[in-house]
Amino acid sequence: MSCMLAARTIAARIGAGRMYGTVTAVTNDAKREKFVIDLGRNGGEAFLKYTEDSGRKLIRLEHTYVPDAGKGKGLGKQLAEAAFQYAIERNMMVRLECDFTVKYYKDNEAKYKAYVTE
Repeated sequence: MSCMLAARTIAARIGAGRMYGTVTAVTNDAKREKFVIDLGRNGGEAFLKYTEDSGRKLIRLEHTYVPDAGKGKGLGKQLAEAAFQYAIERNMMVRLECDFTVKYYKDNEAKYKAYVTE
């Protein structure tokens, strides 16, 4: 086997196991009621806007936004997952008011069914 062919074979095997989404730090900006992923100086931020009603132990997931610089990287899913984890850790119910979070929920219904309310 030539060196070039061996290198292509190794690269193909590595590429086959590659994870296409990147794990990015999601922070909860409680003051602005947003879960945020900072995309750097020129990229802006991806966010999931929410409203928390701690008295009713409820979080409303209202709007998800990912700028062009972050599209196709799984950032919306990371934001939705962070929001669900936040709610679960605080024994809160989740109200889905955002189309993206509704889709995320439908894709993960078995995992989150007990936490979603109308």
